[in-house]
Amino acid sequence: MSSIPDFRSDVEKVFSPLALYNHDKPDIAYAERLAEELINLSGAWVTIFLKEIKGDSEELEVWDEDADPMYRNGASMKAYIKPDTIAFELTRWGVDNPIKSTIVFHRSSIISAFGPRLIAPGDVVRIPYNAASALLAPEPRPFDFRIMNVYDSGNFQYRWLYYTAKAQLLPGDKALRVRHE
Repeated sequence: MSSIPDFRSDVEKVFSPLALYNHDKPDIAYAERLAEELINLSGAWVTIFLKEIKGDSEELEVWDEDADPMYRNGASMKAYIKPDTIAFELTRWGVDNPIKSTIVFHRSSIISAFGPRLIAPGDVVRIPYNAASALLAPEPRPFDFRIMNVYDSGNFQYRWLYYTAKAQLLPGDKALRVRHE
């Protein structure tokens, strides 16, 4: 083993790459700009309504417990929208077809827009409608999706580039819709 040279520094021999992470590395800035450009070029404008959390807690204590939720004013942002495959579920009332979608955001844009409060389950994302739905619906309107699950994605050198949300279409019940903008 001693006959093979090791070109690492003494610090690199002792610490993991995560401990040596450099925020000012030009490669990371380039990856961030490239990720933002990909979302801006391939994405659509969506409106995000963050759900107001009551009390001192930063998290929702019980999922969907609030019968009359309040939302913050909408914030526009670019996101890449990928509809999930159509799946039919057998419920106690018959066959159901919940429309689900994956919505991908640029993570740094989310942080700069909302600060420490990232998109969380319960928030609502309004996505634009396409031409087919405009022809079918008597009053064309955007679709509102409720966020069901969120996670970071697209890791580059210990930095997450994207923020991915799994969302489900809100039903037509007006009580569940966002009431103010």
